[in-house]
Amino acid sequence: MTMHDSGPKKRSSRLKSPEYRKAVGKKLREKRQDKGYSLSDIKDMTTIAPKTTLEMEKGLTTNIDYYVEYAKAVGYDLAPLTTTGIELIPLRELPPKKQERAFLTRKVRQHIIQSGFLSEGKTAQQIRTHLISINVIDGEKITTTDVSGVMRNFVLDETLEVVLKSAGKNIYAFKK
Repeated sequence: MTMHDSGPKKRSSRLKSPEYRKAVGKKLREKRQDKGYSLSDIKDMTTIAPKTTLEMEKGLTTNIDYYVEYAKAVGYDLAPLTTTGIELIPLRELPPKKQERAFLTRKVRQHIIQSGFLSEGKTAQQIRTHLISINVIDGEKITTTDVSGVMRNFVLDETLEVVLKSAGKNIYAFKK
């Protein structure tokens, strides 16, 4: 292994899915040709340069927006990843602790947010107690701190807001 190989890879070299781009590019080319469109026609409809169109058809262009505009121009419904033979697995699996948080997040979304439980503000402790009472989480494993962490993420993604701080505890409610 050389010194160059041992360091972390740049994001641009890690985050590539050439098999998908190649499969989509091939389909776009077929669709373009079926419609009788030239590279110049695609440029007229999308403002995408002919050279870039050719690069997309080979799967070399990485900007998804180009593929979307090209697909709209030729009337191609972009394929789901699975139809191109790509396995739906991430570059790296989440560590177990983060998988547990994702599980808790799903349960909070399902049983707290979507159920309307927060129509009147609630604390993380009230949310935890409710989830335990409906047998959704294990009270021995999930702490109020765990629930608070999930609630902070809902605030960050602007699903919820902290409407009041009472005795050092956040009261969570739907964002207005």
